[in-house]
Amino acid sequence: MRVLIYLFLLLVCASAQAATTPVPDWQSWVLRIDVVRADGTQELGSGVVIAPGRLITNCHVLRDASRITVARGDVHLAAHIASGDAYRDLCFLEVPELTAKAPEFAHPLSARVGLDVVAVGYSAGQFKVSSGRIKGLFTCACDGGRVIQTSAPFDPGASGGGLFDAQGRLLGVLTFKAVSGGNFHFAVPVGWMGVLDKLPLRQPVGQGSFWEDTSRASGYFLTACDLSANKEWPKLLTLARDWTRQEAANPQAWMTLGRAHLGLDQKEAAVSDFQHVLLLDSTHAEAQWELQKLELELGRDLLSAPDAVLNKSPELKP
Repeated sequence: MRVLIYLFLLLVCASAQAATTPVPDWQSWVLRIDVVRADGTQELGSGVVIAPGRLITNCHVLRDASRITVARGDVHLAAHIASGDAYRDLCFLEVPELTAKAPEFAHPLSARVGLDVVAVGYSAGQFKVSSGRIKGLFTCACDGGRVIQTSAPFDPGASGGGLFDAQGRLLGVLTFKAVSGGNFHFAVPVGWMGVLDKLPLRQPVGQGSFWEDTSRASGYFLTACDLSANKEWPKLLTLARDWTRQEAANPQAWMTLGRAHLGLDQKEAAVSDFQHVLLLDSTHAEAQWELQKLELELGRDLLSAPDAVLNKSPELKP
């Protein structure tokens, strides 16, 4: 009976805590952006309030804009570009009549693989909130932050919206996704805003961003994600081998190698790759998940492998 009473009290306390936890005010933080281009065509996007009278959004949403308005319910407020960097695809909008309150920002280093996240934006013009987790963190030539891959889905129109942690803190700005869909949705990190805040536009808004060039020059991860989305496993394997040679301490390079080996049904090689990821980052939830699945298939313990196995780097073939 005492056990039952104790469990009941735990449930009551948990319910009371949940009831007092404030629900994030998503629709006050993330607003719709309506753009009329110079040729008369229209574009829909999203923006996140970062201060009274100021939003952050993607520069690609604002390309060739002749008029920009921010919609808050039935009210449309005039806006103009203040500053930003088209290559990083982050632009600041000034909205003089906007009095909305900004969300709290997450620490730039708080993003980690496996973290629960929420994507908020106006997919196809409709407000949408979706849940997922961080699937990967990628460096790029932009410096000063890692691009976030998430399983929280979003569609065109959500570009410029927010990626938040479970506490409602802003982690990044929703930016692009793979055409083929899947878990290939990406946000640029909130840390980049600190770099751009006092800069004028470093490139015209009409020019391309880092992610619109999927060549090797823009970073291995963009090419790797494109090949993964299209299941081009032999090409992905070649790329991943080169990537791990060039960035041997990068966990995502080894994750890509492991997924290429899995795609080619080379499970033992994949095991070695994923174990190497955990050697580099013991908290990497995606590597742990892949090894748990392989444990069931191969019928042996892979997460408690001896140090001798974990410290043996996977062999790279030319």
